[in-house]
Amino acid sequence: MKLSFQTKLFLLVGIAIALAALPIVFFSGDYLQEAGKKSEHDSFVNTLMLVEDSISQRYMQMLSAEIDSVRIAKEDLEVTGALLRNLIMMDGSSAAGSVLEQWKQALHTWNYHFALFDIEGKPVLGDTLVAQATAPGRKDFKGQSLQSMLSVRPGRTNCSFAVAEVAGRVNDVPLLLCFMPIPGKGMIVIAVTIDHIVLSRMQTERGMEESLRERFDELKMHDEASVAIIASDGRIVAAKGSPISLSDIPEEALLKARSQEQLKGEGTGPKGTEFLFQLEYFKALDWYIVAFITKDAINAPARQLTVYLASFAFCVILLSILVMFGVTARLIEPLQLLTRKAQELAADEFSIEGETHIEEKIREDMPAHRSDEMGQLASAFAAMGKALDSNIRNLKETLAVRQRMEGELTAARDIQMGILPPPDSAPRTEHYSAHAFLEPAKEVGGDLYDFFTAPDGRQVIVIGDVSDKGVSAALFMSMTVTLVRYAMAEGLSCAEAMRRINDRLAENNPSCMFVTLFIGIFDPETGELEYASGAHCPPFVVSPDSAVEVRALTDTSGPLVGAMEGMDFEPCHAVIAPGEYCLVYTDGVSEAMNEEKELFSEERIAEVLDGMRGANPEEVLDGVMEALKAHRGTAAQSDDITMICFRRMA
Repeated sequence: MKLSFQTKLFLLVGIAIALAALPIVFFSGDYLQEAGKKSEHDSFVNTLMLVEDSISQRYMQMLSAEIDSVRIAKEDLEVTGALLRNLIMMDGSSAAGSVLEQWKQALHTWNYHFALFDIEGKPVLGDTLVAQATAPGRKDFKGQSLQSMLSVRPGRTNCSFAVAEVAGRVNDVPLLLCFMPIPGKGMIVIAVTIDHIVLSRMQTERGMEESLRERFDELKMHDEASVAIIASDGRIVAAKGSPISLSDIPEEALLKARSQEQLKGEGTGPKGTEFLFQLEYFKALDWYIVAFITKDAINAPARQLTVYLASFAFCVILLSILVMFGVTARLIEPLQLLTRKAQELAADEFSIEGETHIEEKIREDMPAHRSDEMGQLASAFAAMGKALDSNIRNLKETLAVRQRMEGELTAARDIQMGILPPPDSAPRTEHYSAHAFLEPAKEVGGDLYDFFTAPDGRQVIVIGDVSDKGVSAALFMSMTVTLVRYAMAEGLSCAEAMRRINDRLAENNPSCMFVTLFIGIFDPETGELEYASGAHCPPFVVSPDSAVEVRALTDTSGPLVGAMEGMDFEPCHAVIAPGEYCLVYTDGVSEAMNEEKELFSEERIAEVLDGMRGANPEEVLDGVMEALKAHRGTAAQSDDITMICFRRMA
């Protein structure tokens, strides 16, 4: 699926905003949940501190009231003991008298109990409650033996106090005992029950609990949150919000709360509801102060805000895309115009005839007046059209010249090939057959070949390679062919003909061109081959007998032909046996190169010929050419390729 630039831009903006918004929404949700959890813990701490302060205040008030009650009771006991001691001291008797009995009865009406002990600690005037409290083995709340407090130590005049419980009494209400020593006579013990103190404490506790419940009713709590004061026996002292019990709190949390000031944690309710709690233990009253809230109540605002942020981000993305749609539509319009102009330009057919007006077509409706990048692009596009106009005109001119030159080169090739005989037009006799091959590297080449019958009836074979290529080499080649035919028509020998040709070519040769030339006269009857080689490649002679090696005619008559005047050329001779054939070639065969710049070489030519001993001349040329192409591979032809093969028939 192909997407337009505008669609890609929309997607890019949408993805960029989404990548920016989604992490914010995601991390904001986590942050808000953690912040909500911390805020609730802080709120719990503040609530627990307020509750604890309220309990402490009321507990201190209760203790203060108890202390005042005990102090007043001590003062009353001390005054009463002092009166009884003075009475005994005035009567001069420590025995129980009628007066003491009267005092005892009077004190009973006020819930006071009175007993008199001698110096040895034996009762003189007894009282059942005091006797039970001071019985052997009884101790006060501090662990002190009450029997030891009955002994009168020398110099002791102040009274001593003790608090003890008497078994069997209702609720084991404690007694406050006052031990008043009578110097030299014994000990007075006055006891009073402190029911009023216990009652005052119970009333104070009930008042404190009622006050706490009223205070809790004034608290503003979340619907799924709660704060409660729970006694260690599970009794709910005061609570606000959802119900909770000590069984909902892990046992280890209750144990930790007893050993530290405050504890926070997480728990699970009876219905599997997860909650956060804050726990504190008030040791003086054996109370637990608990505040808790469900996790859903904490996470709900964070989830709502996350949904709000996600919705807001979606609206921002949608609005941004709509805005980008309008902006990109304006930005894309010039690009669409440029695209249409480019398509029109691609569809235009530029012919040799007629004028082009590309610049005018491109500048039409283009926003080249704009100062932004689009204006710069339009100006550059128009400049490209102007350059394209100029280049096309130049190309048309160049193409016309090239077509004219190609026509001329084609005509030159036709003329060149017309100068040379057709490859299969060699004279055929009973004892002689020949074939030629020529493939120029360019349109026209510098290689030449020729075969014809000499005036004396022998067969003339000519092959040569001009030093250059192209038109100049073709002209030099045509001149050489003409000179060879004229020289051989006069009946000159191969060496004499080559000397004359060399002098004629060298007479007016400003470019210092030359040709490697082979001229041979072959007598099919005798097999004698007279030849002259002007620095040309050595021909190969191949026998049909595989026992006879392929041999090369390495004799050379002289130097390059046409380079300098007055050069001498020696005649060369060879004998071609019946059935043998001779291959004459140019260096375009032996020096053909492959991709690795490796030459085909004369050795490979000999190997190919060794495998074609019984072939006719045409088959020999085809076989050599196939081997050469296989060696060359994808490498381009670098030189003209020319070959002549002639055979002496058996």
